[in-house]
Amino acid sequence: DAAPSKADVSVGSPERGGNNACRVLLTHRGVSLEERRFDDETTEYTVRRGTRDAIARSAFPAWCALAACFAVAHALAAVADGTSSGGTAPSPENAGSGFRSPPLAFAAAASFAACLAVRALAGAVVSESALLMRHVGVRLSHETVLRFGGERKQRGVRFIDVHRLRSAAVLEAVRAKDVRSYLCFRVFPASALPEETATVGNVARDDRGPRETTGEGDDEKRRDGQGRREGRRVVLVFSKIRPGLPVAREAYRRAHAAMFAAREESVRDDTETEKNLRSEAEAFADSLRCLPGPARGLGWWRGAEGTGGDGDVETFGKSSRRESILMVSDFFLPNLGGVELHMYSLAQRLLKRGHRVTVLTHAYGDRCGVRYMTNGLKVYYAFRVPVYNGSTLPDIFGNFKLLRAILLREKITVVHAHQAFSVMGHEAVFHARTMGYKCVFTDHSLFGFSDTSAIHMNKLLVLTLSDCNHVVCVSHTAKENTVLRSGAPPRRVSVVPNAVDAARFTPDSSMRRSENGRVVVAVTARLAYRKGVHLLAGVIPAACAAFPEVDFLVAGDGPMRPHLERMTQKHGLTSRVTLLGNVPHERVVDVLRRAHVFLNCSLTESFCIAILEAACCGCLVVATGVGGVPEVLPPDLLFLAEPEPEALVAALSDAIAALPRTERSEKKSELSPAAIHARVREMYSWEDVASRLETVYARAHATRDTMNGRMARLRTCGVFAGWLFCAVAAVDYLYWRWLEFSDPAATKDAAPEYVPDDEEEEEEAE
Repeated sequence: DAAPSKADVSVGSPERGGNNACRVLLTHRGVSLEERRFDDETTEYTVRRGTRDAIARSAFPAWCALAACFAVAHALAAVADGTSSGGTAPSPENAGSGFRSPPLAFAAAASFAACLAVRALAGAVVSESALLMRHVGVRLSHETVLRFGGERKQRGVRFIDVHRLRSAAVLEAVRAKDVRSYLCFRVFPASALPEETATVGNVARDDRGPRETTGEGDDEKRRDGQGRREGRRVVLVFSKIRPGLPVAREAYRRAHAAMFAAREESVRDDTETEKNLRSEAEAFADSLRCLPGPARGLGWWRGAEGTGGDGDVETFGKSSRRESILMVSDFFLPNLGGVELHMYSLAQRLLKRGHRVTVLTHAYGDRCGVRYMTNGLKVYYAFRVPVYNGSTLPDIFGNFKLLRAILLREKITVVHAHQAFSVMGHEAVFHARTMGYKCVFTDHSLFGFSDTSAIHMNKLLVLTLSDCNHVVCVSHTAKENTVLRSGAPPRRVSVVPNAVDAARFTPDSSMRRSENGRVVVAVTARLAYRKGVHLLAGVIPAACAAFPEVDFLVAGDGPMRPHLERMTQKHGLTSRVTLLGNVPHERVVDVLRRAHVFLNCSLTESFCIAILEAACCGCLVVATGVGGVPEVLPPDLLFLAEPEPEALVAALSDAIAALPRTERSEKKSELSPAAIHARVREMYSWEDVASRLETVYARAHATRDTMNGRMARLRTCGVFAGWLFCAVAAVDYLYWRWLEFSDPAATKDAAPEYVPDDEEEEEEAE
């Protein structure tokens, strides 16, 4: 871990006769910042505090006090033992051993506490230094109170190559578990810096080795290449002393100038340089403001009094900031479903728009831990086991510590929970709001008001949505249902529909023609009661009897598959009805390309993505007119029916009659597969969904709230439940404050961001 000897001696070494004069730049609350310049290339910055202050802030006084208490207890126990014996011989049970347990136990405890006190004294840090060697690197070290061996020993020495000064590399090079505070350097584009700063700032860009400036042409090329890219931030670490913001700002300004300024010595006293230093300090403050969550300022419970408001949403508009989004749900890949595909597709689009997306879900079989998916989508598969219908068992506080670590490590700015069934989503919103994060909740389903499960789910939804900054529903019907169930203000509920990947779901007329003139009706659904499998079992025999040219293609599996198998055998339709079983989602498009009509018999749907996928493949759609299904497609593409077999057969007859009969008529028809695909592609896209979600995130950031406002809202959740929710929220807050004390947020390492290979290649080329 020590610095390379060659770098230590050849560049900026005191033995070369440089000016070693030390001057104090700033003193704040007993902590001083000192500067020592060895030569033009080497400067050392030291954060120093008094010995008494270092000892007082360490564990030394506590261990000394504990050792003193044990010593006093030892003395009292010895006196009491001598008094009780009255100077006579020891008792028979202790006579043989000669052991008197209380005095000796206290003496051993006092000795052990004294050893720990000495160890704490030896580890108390008086000063920390950063030796900045331009074009070479940074050497970090700190000095402890006790000095052994007669010489001043430096412990925890680390050397960081200047060409690896990027956040991920620094976290690899420094033992990040000891990190307490950061100095964030930002290497700006050339257009945003003075000429001298931009020239040397390129040194931190290249990982392959030192790059010398050979001429004005090379300088100009590098400045031009740098100006086209965003500024990068690198991190310098003072791991033992918290210097305070004024000292940190001054250290930032000086250290940045020492490492990246080319002619800092000649322009030190110039007023223009002072302006540049002030602008750098403001940039540093901006970088702090970019940090997410409560770390960037006061928590939401410490704001102005009141119950909160929506902010100026109209002027806030669409978010232009780069978000770090945590999506939480019990339902995610490799499980297949509407919620899972919605989360994955939305995350991919948000990543392409420049945001950072992380997913938290439970483990699936042996898939546990951290996994990376396409485009660097990071997924935390937490060690939680689903207990009912894919949902985990509620534990309220059990996973708060894990969630807090993810929020801090990933620098989350928005927590986005999905699906009312998701226990992890509800818990994440509750804990994140305690920590002051902005939360958005997407409700994908419709619920009733009378059955037992709906009553309990609605009560839980009241708690979660009363605490969310904004709510998203996938259809207007779903919004109405959610507002009625939860009592959420309609102005805080937005409608953002699902979408379809039009590049994947494309029609293929050749696969239709391979059916030899037969009309194929496709069904892709989980074979469960909610999907109307009992209706499908009544529709298939009637449709086959009415339309001899119709075949059915059923993709999906579930508990009611035996019901369909018995139906096909009973009516002798095994040759006309094909049960494909479970089909991977990437193969569903092959099923839809063979079909002319898509049939959906669901009993409840807030928004059916399967309908969109079928229409995008050029199919006409027959569906039950339930929930938000009538909002999905225009009437000429969607044939609605009541959830009864006879009505569905009649709608299927209308759809078959609307099909183009010949290849020539198909090319001219507005209901040709290509025409239907083009219309659906214009109506729905994940790009549009991501753009709308950015507006939702902006509205979430525009909201204001306080702790009093949160408690006031929770009390309205019910006569008994309201006070119960308030009590749980109070305990959650106290638990969070305990975590902040026992495991401070400053000790959490920032997780490195995923960098695509093409960006790394472009950077190396530059």
